[in-house]
Amino acid sequence: MEEELFTLLKEKNYHLCSIESLTGGKFGAYITSIPGASKIYKGGMITYLNEVKEKLGVSHKTLETEGAVSSSTAYKMAKEGARFFSSEVAISFTGNAGPTAMENKEVGLAYIGIAIDSKIEVFEYHIKKSREEIRDELIKEGIKKLVELLKNN
Repeated sequence: MEEELFTLLKEKNYHLCSIESLTGGKFGAYITSIPGASKIYKGGMITYLNEVKEKLGVSHKTLETEGAVSSSTAYKMAKEGARFFSSEVAISFTGNAGPTAMENKEVGLAYIGIAIDSKIEVFEYHIKKSREEIRDELIKEGIKKLVELLKNN
């Protein structure tokens, strides 16, 4: 799947960036472990704390009313990440990997935001696994969704 992602990005002359909260940089580390990443990956940002999400461009009001674990936050992270990196494609990860519930939201609730050019989509997940399995599953899902959306773009 990763090879297909790299091929699609190269064919379209697109670059990818990542804005991570829940995954804590694992997506960027995974992508850069693959030969050829330097041709398509611009970089990533770990916005683990809300104050960093706000500096990126997620509004304080959104974080207070909807929370960091929300589709609105994932949307804004992807949008502002694409702007920050001047990247045609951005992916964001936010959610609750546990072990305890955060913001009164279930462990395993997570969102992936994907920006391609000016179109942004957000996907919601409910994953009942361990902390590391949730994070790993989201990275796989993120790559899968990137491939699907790039094929249809």
